[in-house]
Amino acid sequence: MSDHSAFTGKEIRLNMLEQCNPSFQAFGLWSHPRDIGARYTSIDYWVDYAKMLEKGLFDNFFLADVYGIPDVYEGKADGALRNGTQGPSLDPAMLISAMAYATTELCFTITGSATYEMPYTFARKMSTLDHMTNGRIGWNIVTSYLTSGATAMGRDGLKAHDHRYEVADEFLDGVYQLWEDSWGDNALVKDKESRVYVDASEVHPIDFEGEFYRFHAIHQVETSPQRTPVLFQAGASARGRQFAAQHAEGVYLNGSSKTIVAEQVASFRRLAEEAGRAPDDLKIFAGVSIFVDKTEELARARHAEYLEYASVEGLMAMMSGAMGIDLSQYPLDEPITYQENDGNRSVMEAMTRNNNLTLREVLASRALNGTNLALIGSPTQIADELISWMDETDLDGFNIAHIVNHETTQNFIDLVIPELQKRGRYKTAYSSGTFREKLFGNGARIKLTHPASKNHAAVTAA
Repeated sequence: MSDHSAFTGKEIRLNMLEQCNPSFQAFGLWSHPRDIGARYTSIDYWVDYAKMLEKGLFDNFFLADVYGIPDVYEGKADGALRNGTQGPSLDPAMLISAMAYATTELCFTITGSATYEMPYTFARKMSTLDHMTNGRIGWNIVTSYLTSGATAMGRDGLKAHDHRYEVADEFLDGVYQLWEDSWGDNALVKDKESRVYVDASEVHPIDFEGEFYRFHAIHQVETSPQRTPVLFQAGASARGRQFAAQHAEGVYLNGSSKTIVAEQVASFRRLAEEAGRAPDDLKIFAGVSIFVDKTEELARARHAEYLEYASVEGLMAMMSGAMGIDLSQYPLDEPITYQENDGNRSVMEAMTRNNNLTLREVLASRALNGTNLALIGSPTQIADELISWMDETDLDGFNIAHIVNHETTQNFIDLVIPELQKRGRYKTAYSSGTFREKLFGNGARIKLTHPASKNHAAVTAA
């Protein structure tokens, strides 16, 4: 084996990608004898999970979420429920405080809908979590794509795809003003002698009059470590990429080849520049599912064993819900074609325009990894691949999904992390500070080039 100890390059950053349900990405694997995913309703499950990730020096525990249960497959939710596919699900925000209390450095990103939340209450929730984590919180901004979620929230149906982004733009303007503009930098006095907790002249009510939202309010939570949480987004459509380039600090994408991913990364960085930001204002992550063992032969045997527990029905239920297509009616040996609709275009793009696979081929290739890229091999082979993807695509890191919980994550930590550290591509200790400071190496506040900061200078000077 060649000596990689002197090799240097961009440090690989890692998010653990998870959803608060029994079966995520590797559908059906909750039934594997060594999988503990069925314990997901236990607080101990999540605390132990977070401790494991912190020991592995993961940067971020990224908790995906969706409103509703996929019910497009065969016109009902049965296939999803039978397989624990995106349902039943817990509210990820409720899990954070316990995990944050059990850790000191691991950061947490929760998914929150800019379609169904209200700016005032959501801003309060995220500021509370920023306090409870001591500045280790992020927000994955979604516009919610399931029709079942829309009807659950009292809507007649799913709004048009691009319209949801228009609503999200306004939602963000509202929460930005609450987080950044309501409290001046000198508002908190906390002086027992003068008996003044807050200098009221430094606190400003926000009068927000938009097309979709209106409120008059003082932000209810005192200034938190980051004010605005670290912002993630995963839009693959043209409108989604524009939205991410304007708002996101972290971008999550999928692609079946390095060429495709490199093109996506370059596009995001170019769009960020066009929005008045720097290309490195975005940290970009690709989704991967990793099957690793001491040798390639053992890794492939592990993959084959796991495959025995995979649920095609669970995968079909997820894909049907996300793409807005009932795949039970789709010919197995025809390529899945791109269909313009108001579902999740990230999944639609990943399953269609990035390849020419038939439905049968998609089911065979995605059974254990969903929308993620699958990597199988020894620790050195996996390290080689991760480094190659970083260097050839300009990625900043990866969102890693488990296959068997917690077995495959622990295997990755035990086998691959030391190999990456040996090559100088992965940290050996956490840096100090808030999530934003760890991610970008500068202040806890969002950059002045970001739209959240557009009024901050005026408030500070007031």
